[in-house]
Amino acid sequence: MEAKNKILVVDDEEKICRNVEKILSKDDYDVSYALSANEALEKMAKESYALLISDIIMPGMNGLEFLKLVKNQWPLTKVILFTAYASTDTAVKAIRLGALDYIPKPFTPDELRLPVELALAGELPEASASEQEVEGMNIIDIDSPFDQDEVAKYTGEDYAKSVSRSDIPIVGVPSPELLEHYCELGTRVCEIFEKVGGICKGGTKTGKCPQVEAKRKKAAGKRQEFDANQLIGIDMPFDYDEVVAITGPEYVQYVDRDGYAFLPYEELKKNAARFLATEPEPASIAAEIIETAARQDILVIDDEVAVNNNIRKILSKKGYQVDQAVTKVEALQKIGERAYKLVLLDLKIPGVKGLELLRAIREKRPETLVIIITGYASIETAKETARWGAVSYLPKPFTPHEIREATEKAVRLAA
Repeated sequence: MEAKNKILVVDDEEKICRNVEKILSKDDYDVSYALSANEALEKMAKESYALLISDIIMPGMNGLEFLKLVKNQWPLTKVILFTAYASTDTAVKAIRLGALDYIPKPFTPDELRLPVELALAGELPEASASEQEVEGMNIIDIDSPFDQDEVAKYTGEDYAKSVSRSDIPIVGVPSPELLEHYCELGTRVCEIFEKVGGICKGGTKTGKCPQVEAKRKKAAGKRQEFDANQLIGIDMPFDYDEVVAITGPEYVQYVDRDGYAFLPYEELKKNAARFLATEPEPASIAAEIIETAARQDILVIDDEVAVNNNIRKILSKKGYQVDQAVTKVEALQKIGERAYKLVLLDLKIPGVKGLELLRAIREKRPETLVIIITGYASIETAKETARWGAVSYLPKPFTPHEIREATEKAVRLAA
């Protein structure tokens, strides 16, 4: 009889672990779980697993730290990460660190089953990142980009000291049942309960808290008065005039019924070009970076000439030698003629199908580093470009600082 594939699920929420276990057990996988990265490491020391499925935001060691450690000690173990705080940045980091897939929560059973099946079948390629790239990646406390002193500056030292690795203050809260005038029927501290001496006649008679029922009826009445013509969407209960007063008519022009504004791509490019053209004077950069930069050849590939020119202007101020291409033909020609150290690649070029240019760069110039710049940022393209070797992924519009910072990191890797 063929042995079952053993899968270990790692998440600090036991309910999620049990749900994943239930879904995958139906497909005849042998599933167990751990409620922390440390518990998972203890289990892995005792037995081997074909696949790990880990959350990212967890107390103690986060999922990216856990992934890095696993790939260092058990390089053949397959890993999939999932998270309720999905971003293109962590998607790229996860794939570059060796995760086979990155799944945003919430997901359907099929959205979980498919990558698990592909991962175990060896049909999801693992990215090959250099040791230098892995070691230089910032993976500590990914959801809290502030040090304790900075937090204390705005909130006070007591609060800063109470903040956990998940940015949630850990405070001692007494059990509500022990609080004075706590009503078990309404599961709350109740002023009326206090006034009537701890006996709620109305609640005793109906078995329901009068205050809770009153609020429920009031809320139901408000729902009946809902006027869809006056609202943008259920998550934005404002009328159009109010939104226009704050954002301007241009924003409302592209707002759909769910409250999302979809700016046409051409308009987005124009905005990005204007934004980059009016950049402030950049901060100084360490001398060793400028020295290295002067020797780097960079190619910017973007069909929008204004964006190309502005990126070139931003990087040239710091000694970078920047070339540019605005068409597919020009890009392929320059890639074929010259081994650039770094390419900044827009994903939407007329005539280019999918990741055609990225694949061409990887095949013709495998030593060239690639940064993706795109006005159509998505988790899926972030994952796929990372698998094909992109070391960074910048959604448009980006700031001059962001483009310089991504370039400097790539320059260090290329050195």
